[in-house]
Amino acid sequence: MDHHHDPEAAFREAGAREERFTPPRGKPYGRLRVLTLADAQNAPARRYLLRGLIAPGELSLWWGAPKCGKSFLLLRLAYGLALGAGMWERTAKPCRVLYVAAEGEGGFAARLLALRDVMGDAGEAFRYIAQRATVGPPADDLADVIRAALDMGADVIVLDTLARTFGEGDENAARDMGGFVASVDRLRTETGAHVAIIHHGTKEGGSSRGSGALVGAADLIVKVTKGAEGEASLATVEAAKDDADGATLPFTLRLVDLPADAEGNARRTCIAEEAEGDTRRRKPLGKVARDALTALANLILTEGQPLPPGPLMPLNMKGVREDRWRDECEARRLSLAENPKDRDRVFRRAAKELRDAGETFMRDGWAWVVRDPGGPAHG
Repeated sequence: MDHHHDPEAAFREAGAREERFTPPRGKPYGRLRVLTLADAQNAPARRYLLRGLIAPGELSLWWGAPKCGKSFLLLRLAYGLALGAGMWERTAKPCRVLYVAAEGEGGFAARLLALRDVMGDAGEAFRYIAQRATVGPPADDLADVIRAALDMGADVIVLDTLARTFGEGDENAARDMGGFVASVDRLRTETGAHVAIIHHGTKEGGSSRGSGALVGAADLIVKVTKGAEGEASLATVEAAKDDADGATLPFTLRLVDLPADAEGNARRTCIAEEAEGDTRRRKPLGKVARDALTALANLILTEGQPLPPGPLMPLNMKGVREDRWRDECEARRLSLAENPKDRDRVFRRAAKELRDAGETFMRDGWAWVVRDPGGPAHG
């Protein structure tokens, strides 16, 4: 029997994925486990793919008016997760992402290549389907999406958009939307992945379109609104499972030039970037971290070399070897400690502070500055 149509096989597969992280608990009754208060006390902490927002095996809904930037934002989030890069000071776990661009390849490939040039090559960690895929009802393509996700071991699946993956049903009918939710539940159960759905809002803009069955099933609901002229757009957390609601996550859309088409016509696309203005104030860098950043920036100006090609390495970016940066900080007496191990510990702490703040990045023995002074992030 095809395990994609066997609920018991699906449960066993999903359970096997979970057991990689947590041992079985409780007393089994068939496929069910009955837990006690002792199990609750020893329950593992909730895991995140993007801290405070995206967790394994859950469902999120990202909705907003047309042209508000929601697809640009989700593509940036998803591609960043494939690189292990978060947004809004939220750390991310490197993920494998399957993006269902159901509105077709059109401008999607251009958006994706623009992100690669700015952020680095995610390689096989990011795959996409650029065809209309019917998840349900009817679930014509659901089994194929599941197979594609299992083949790559996807941690995150994005459905862009609900309207293009919904099928022949009526979004406003609770029964049809319930069927779509059931298909998404099957997608989550059989793959263990987080499923993020991009959806349109009503004409009035007060809620997501269609039956409330999807809203009731979502673990995370985010409303995306376009900013006024000169202002950042916002992704506002309307509801979050076990996390605080109301967080505002600002972003902007930066225009990026693309190679001209075959007729020589100019082409452009947009990249979503984190913007200032989050409800949480950005913690200022400490003096040691600022000095280390200055040392790195000066080294790149005088000795910087193009970063070598390779997976997850950004294009058109200069950097220096991490050891060279460390030696420069030693020469500048970043730390006055007598013990070399203590001085090295100070350097590593400063490097981590800069990396966590999104100012620098270190990979494969190289270090580079992520932000231009006063400018947007590069990676």
